Amino acid sequence: MPKTNSAKKPVRSFRLSHEGIQQLTSMATLMGRSESDVIEVALDRMYREEIRFNRVLRERNQVEDQYHVDSGEEDKNESDRNVV
Repeated sequence: MPKTNSAKKPVRSFRLSHEGIQQLTSMATLMGRSESDVIEVALDRMYREEIRFNRVLRERNQVEDQYHVDSGEEDKNESDRNVV
């Protein structure tokens, strides 16, 4: 990962929740980095963790392939399953 800011990096725009903005601002302040550096570090860490623990990226599988739904249960949501 680059350790310096570069004016030659492409510019991207993202929409974040209010909570996400607060977390980003807090992390940037605590780490003494820019908000874009914090996002870059976070993305790199998530990517490395996915590669290490979750073979989706490594094998180019679809994320949906990891989730299984029992037949006949497709229409039930979490609140329906907890009804006693």
